[in-house]
Amino acid sequence: MASPMRILAFEVGAYFVRYTVFTGDKPGIPSTIATPTDSAESFYEAIAQVVKRRSKPIDGIAFSIPGFIDTSKRRTITAGSLGMLFNHDIAQELSQYVPGIPVWLENDANCVAMAEKLNGNAQNLNDFAVITVGTGIGGALFLDGHIRRGRDWRAGELGMMITDFSKGGLLPLHDYASIGSLVERYAAEFDVPLADVTAASLFRRLDEPEVRKIVEDWVDYLAVGVFNTVAVIDPECVLIGGAISRESNLVPMLNAALEKNKNWKDFRTTIKRCRHSSNAGLFGAYYAFMTEVAGK
Repeated sequence: MASPMRILAFEVGAYFVRYTVFTGDKPGIPSTIATPTDSAESFYEAIAQVVKRRSKPIDGIAFSIPGFIDTSKRRTITAGSLGMLFNHDIAQELSQYVPGIPVWLENDANCVAMAEKLNGNAQNLNDFAVITVGTGIGGALFLDGHIRRGRDWRAGELGMMITDFSKGGLLPLHDYASIGSLVERYAAEFDVPLADVTAASLFRRLDEPEVRKIVEDWVDYLAVGVFNTVAVIDPECVLIGGAISRESNLVPMLNAALEKNKNWKDFRTTIKRCRHSSNAGLFGAYYAFMTEVAGK
């Protein structure tokens, strides 16, 4: 009987890189390093050091990275706030530091969807969308049993939809439904420093009418994004991700906001929170490697 593959998965963020080894489908305990941002070379060197510290050989490396990712060439086109990784042939360049180990990289929001398909709330679904709510609005489309990346690797950029043209012109959903926009609304309304406000704290004060009104107005914009997504792709389910999705009131408030739309009765779709939160990128990167490289 063949030994299970050992895949080293990385979730690359603006400030930290989290990583762990999957043996079979079982992850180890994640570890963290600071994200090297001065150059691609320093990034590769840091990854190589993680690989070399493993006590057993690694069969593959998988990355969850923000931005537009050309998976056919395993290269970045953009990389979110990680400017040092724009337009880099990651797999080819990294092979100079860790030769002989196959590499896969995937967009971070796509990894969230893949994590849900692997062992989350989409295991039995073939058509679903993920909307991640954080500093921006991320999105991923899993259709006909596969992640949908698009011709130019830009599919699922749900945060870029225009949702309030008469008021905000061409401002995208990012500007209305991100965590930052919620916090900014509260800070402006109550004239308090942004640093003193967290989105989670507002959800714990929903019994205060002024706070509830701010949160409900914010949820209304998120509901517009959900409705537009459902109207376009007709999924079995929409999953809401990001740390804020752990707030128990979010999905009920989102459903209530959708019910205010008279057309929702014709498009009504199940809305759930993602099962994975902090480890979604790691699980998704692993799933991507196993399906795209190992052919599992």
